[in-house]
Amino acid sequence: MSKLRAGFSRQSLKAKVLTGIGGFAAAAISLGASLYHLRNPEQVPVTAAGQAIEAGRWLVTPNSASPATALPDGRPVKDGRRAVVLELTLANRTERTSSAVTGILKLTNVANADGPDFYLVRDRERLMALQPRLPERLQAVWTLPADAALPKVLELTVAGATFKPKDNLYGAPGWFNPHDVARVSVPLDAAGSPG
Repeated sequence: MSKLRAGFSRQSLKAKVLTGIGGFAAAAISLGASLYHLRNPEQVPVTAAGQAIEAGRWLVTPNSASPATALPDGRPVKDGRRAVVLELTLANRTERTSSAVTGILKLTNVANADGPDFYLVRDRERLMALQPRLPERLQAVWTLPADAALPKVLELTVAGATFKPKDNLYGAPGWFNPHDVARVSVPLDAAGSPG
């Protein structure tokens, strides 16, 4: 009986050691791949203003930009703040109405620039949702401190996502793995609000 028990404990020990080695090897490979991607990032394509950019569920076309003293809905910008307005065309390429526009535009060369608020050009109201395959003219508005230096050219990064028919957790379709799909330089028109 003791020989049988000793055989099981040796097999159990071997299995545990091999499992541990496999786990450490997987962690080392994952860490190595992550470090490689950090040191050698993929080049994000650079596009010009006015060109359509495929960003997963969105088709984004940044057109023009300018500073503004009022928001597109007519309200003045709060005291101590000023606005930068980007006029763009945005199309929802999916089958459903979507409001997931947060995070698709990043202003990279202006300090303290949070994500923009989106307004519809046609009725000057805040964007609630975009209908499928119906391009809309929008204005993306960043409010900045009044003393923030504005460059002559806005550098934007457009982010997209990848569609997966089945995710690993729920087995449901969705848009995952957000990543930068393009960089755009839009001249800042100092004359006034676009549109």
